Amino acid sequence: MEQIRFYLETYGCSLNKSDSDIIVGHLDSLGAERVEESEDANLIILNTCGVKEPPEDRIVHRLEELSGMEVPVLVAGCLPRISFDRIKTAIPDFAALLGPQSIGSLGPVVERVFQGERGIVHLDSDSESKLRYFKGPPNSVICTVPICEGCLGSCAYCAVRFARGHVKSHSTSEIRDIVERCVHLGYREIRLTSQDAGVFGHDTGENLVELLKTLDRIDGQHIMRLGMFNPNLVLDSVEDLAQAMSSERYFKFFHIPLQSGSDRMLRSMERMYNVEEWKQIVKKVVRRFPRATIATDIIVGYPGESKADFELTLDVLESTRPSVVNISKYGDRPGTRAAKSTEKVDTSVKKARSRQLSDFVSEMITQENESWVGWSGPVLVTESGSRSGVVCRNFAYKPVLVHEELEFGTYVDVEIESASRTHLTAQTCRD
Repeated sequence: MEQIRFYLETYGCSLNKSDSDIIVGHLDSLGAERVEESEDANLIILNTCGVKEPPEDRIVHRLEELSGMEVPVLVAGCLPRISFDRIKTAIPDFAALLGPQSIGSLGPVVERVFQGERGIVHLDSDSESKLRYFKGPPNSVICTVPICEGCLGSCAYCAVRFARGHVKSHSTSEIRDIVERCVHLGYREIRLTSQDAGVFGHDTGENLVELLKTLDRIDGQHIMRLGMFNPNLVLDSVEDLAQAMSSERYFKFFHIPLQSGSDRMLRSMERMYNVEEWKQIVKKVVRRFPRATIATDIIVGYPGESKADFELTLDVLESTRPSVVNISKYGDRPGTRAAKSTEKVDTSVKKARSRQLSDFVSEMITQENESWVGWSGPVLVTESGSRSGVVCRNFAYKPVLVHEELEFGTYVDVEIESASRTHLTAQTCRD
């Protein structure tokens, strides 16, 4: 087989990004070379996302651009299992389609591609753990480690569950070994990612709290960030979870999706918790960590959402004041129950509510960020700023921009001088 020179594009969430690290590690084990320009490649890989329609449209447009090229195109990720027919229409001459749980078979599939085979479809789950190919990203001090994928939910609007399926947890020992390796290699921010961290161990008899305690015992200069967990899965364990995360090894960052402040909407979404339960979890976290970052997600314009439902969402956000609010306008996804609803909210209403919510959240988060002005303490230097300076993270995972030359992966003491909606600005403390 000729030397593989592959070009990789990644779309979507942190779990997809970690899958791309696994793809790179797998191809590296085959002696492949990663190239930075598609023109230099003899294999193009798109690791795709299917959570929303806008990114799907971008991916489909990109596939249409690549269709007809002599270079084989391999499509991986969630989209092949969500919009299979649309991919085939966009690029009928595709080399191969792989699902998220079938990238462990990447090596044999690539070998078939280089033997001239086309139209390979491999969407079934592999039996072996794909983590055996995990390799952290180059030129970074941030590493994303998957702990599990799949979920236990049946949310009426979600198509990702069709792609990633039922929960499949990696073992605590395997995750520990990978985190230890990442720390040894110099990664300083370790992101523990999943579709829903709360489901970890439901299929293996292990549990999230014990995993966090095990990882806490790893020596090094790193700090870990736990990914999203759904409220219903931590109702009985949130205090134990908070206790495990009281260690300095964990950012005080808690991503707990709400989706709607209306119990009626939550039932329609089939979210398996109510607003009061979500509030109680947030209260317990904030009681232990008063300055913790609480991140949440809101869907605007879900089918059947009334003005009163929307105002209930505003009320909940006003009373709890989370630090991060990810806003999504509802959009139909293939095969979901919500897509079949006859109570769709008018597009203009969705846009108006989204604007109103965005303005409300922007003001709320700006005020919360301003409360950090004057704070001083250590931060971890992680990456370049989008325009200038370097981005650092404090104990609450707040993005702190410093306009000085600082070495990535180091800890420095800073004092917060100003704040905006998106970040805090600081200066290093002088002795």
